[in-house]
Amino acid sequence: MRTCEVMSSPVVSVPPDAPLKDVAATLVEHGINAVPVVDASDRLIGIVSEADLLSLETGLSRGRTGSGPRTAGEVMRQSVYTLTGDTDATTAARLMLRHRLKSVPVVAGERVVGMVARRDLLRLLARSDHDIQADLDRRLKEEILALQRLTVGVTGGVVTIDAAAGPLARQLLEGLARTVPGVVEMRTTRRGADGADPPRGINGDR
Repeated sequence: MRTCEVMSSPVVSVPPDAPLKDVAATLVEHGINAVPVVDASDRLIGIVSEADLLSLETGLSRGRTGSGPRTAGEVMRQSVYTLTGDTDATTAARLMLRHRLKSVPVVAGERVVGMVARRDLLRLLARSDHDIQADLDRRLKEEILALQRLTVGVTGGVVTIDAAAGPLARQLLEGLARTVPGVVEMRTTRRGADGADPPRGINGDR
């Protein structure tokens, strides 16, 4: 499953000039632990977490009451780990565990399109068997329909597959081809400089 299927969207964000009190209120109101900081074009420029705000509160309680930071732009972390919508959810979980992150922005280019929190990934583990079965059935039907639309040709023992085939369909077709006597190579159309992929040997060699 990809991050775009589990992320929260639309994104709750704040501008860099947002007062810290408003940032804290945003976190509480929406029940989130971090908020991306974006510019006027919705481009990601930083992130502020509840830990960042709590550390400020701790400093104030210890008597450091000077002219401290007042806006999101002054406390945000500018180095931000991000994901893309196509990132596998397992990869996202590993990133978050490795770097001890509770939330990670999902970006398309420089624009924030979603947020993935640990609880979003936990929902995957909490899915019922019924939901998992329904998801598998749906994906199987999609792959069968995709296979039915493909054009497969054979010339001189070379099997040519329509480049529209997705990775799962191509993997299945290559597996089937290995069981057919006489097949020596696999090709996909509309790839490479001459309009087709370089030949792939039946054992996967190029």
